[in-house]
Amino acid sequence: AMEAPETILAEVGITFEEAEDLKEISFKSSIREQKLMDMKHLEVESDILRGISLRRTLRSFGAVWMKSAQDLSPDQRIERWQKSVKVDRFDLFLSHTWRTEGRWKFLSLLMQSSWQFFLVGWMLGILASLPFHLSDETPSLFNYDCESIDYESSCSFRIYGHYFGLIGWILALLVAPYWPGHRTCFLDVVSINQADEHQMEEGIYSIGGFLAVSSELQILWDRPYFGRLWCVFELAAFRTCNPRGKISLTPLFLEAGLALGLAMIYLHTTLNWTLRKMGWPLELSMLLRLCALHPFFHYCRRMLHEKRQMICDLRHFQFAQVECGSDFDRDFIHAGIRAWYGSSEAFTSYVRGPLAEELAEPFSRFRVPRAYWAVLAAPLASWELCWVFAITQSGAPIPAVLWVFRRRVAILSLDLIAIKLMVVVCDYFAQPSRLNCVKTSCIWAGLALFLFILWQSWFLLDAAGFISASVASSIIVVTAVIFVGEVWVDLTSLCRGRVDPG
Repeated sequence: AMEAPETILAEVGITFEEAEDLKEISFKSSIREQKLMDMKHLEVESDILRGISLRRTLRSFGAVWMKSAQDLSPDQRIERWQKSVKVDRFDLFLSHTWRTEGRWKFLSLLMQSSWQFFLVGWMLGILASLPFHLSDETPSLFNYDCESIDYESSCSFRIYGHYFGLIGWILALLVAPYWPGHRTCFLDVVSINQADEHQMEEGIYSIGGFLAVSSELQILWDRPYFGRLWCVFELAAFRTCNPRGKISLTPLFLEAGLALGLAMIYLHTTLNWTLRKMGWPLELSMLLRLCALHPFFHYCRRMLHEKRQMICDLRHFQFAQVECGSDFDRDFIHAGIRAWYGSSEAFTSYVRGPLAEELAEPFSRFRVPRAYWAVLAAPLASWELCWVFAITQSGAPIPAVLWVFRRRVAILSLDLIAIKLMVVVCDYFAQPSRLNCVKTSCIWAGLALFLFILWQSWFLLDAAGFISASVASSIIVVTAVIFVGEVWVDLTSLCRGRVDPG
């Protein structure tokens, strides 16, 4: 049973006499004191429930995420609030800290909610490029000798599909926020009228009530998050009023890593055809392309080290060290947590133990969600399709085209294995050292040497005629086993009650 309000208030440093004094304040007295005195942390008036579609928060390049209410003029605050509509409850409560840059939250939510648009836009771009690939009138980058089963010819290589796919998914992501969406979410800068002092106070101190009518709590997780007292309060309140409610931990480094991977792939393919067109030897071209990956390795290591630090911060959570800008807010939140968990020490133990196990364990071993593997595979696939289109345009018979297609799928599979290997190696060696750039260079050199030998072996075997249909098929099967194995790990984790990072 919950303790009496005066006992709980005394636990957080407010005497009952002080509480009585607060009750004697005039009618004009703020709502926050009343909520504290009555311990109504989890109650909210239905007439102030206002939400916004998740997709709508992403419009205008996520403008609502870029500035906190404190950085907005009164007119801008009203304009933000008018984007929301009255609701009965929320599908999603977006918990975040304004200390994290808005662009990362925008990128994270955009990719989570719109990766399907990415793939559809990419496919439409590929389809739009077909007339340019199959026509004899369109310019080509270079000619090469193509060989397949019982077929040899000179083929013209065109790159339209690769960059039409790029244009397609960019346009799709621009359109996605304007597509109808039915998930209603709570976002503080929109759902609370922060242009009116009274309504702002009522909304801020009804956060617990907003959480009580939310189906899911989504935490936009960055390192400052668990250092802010209001963020911790939201987590504590949601678990109290929704013990079986879904909590989604969304680490912002995932989508940052995805954007990094896409940039790396397009840089790599652009250097590939550019150097080939310039007549560079294949070996020299490959070495230069591997050198271009060095900055990506360094950033990847830094990003994965940040991930480890975030998990460490959660497992060593210190409630006493969490920051809060107001003494009253601190008392308000401490009183609520004291009522729900018995003491701040008990809550600290809960965060470090069961909560960290539930939320952070899936990220201890870095795994890219399956949907994001499809996103990363898209530009690689469009590059390989350009080679298939080239032999098709030359008039090759269907068996010859199918043979080239199978070889190119095998190369795509090797590319995905190489990316996965890069992520695993960077994660394993993420810990920085005194000579951190030297450490990155050593890791890069070792992996680059391995990939160079791998690809040289492929080309030598291919030139000698040893890359048969069975070998190509075996590579595809091995890749499938690797990624299906990862799916199996995710499924077993779900069976144990863990959160799926995808």
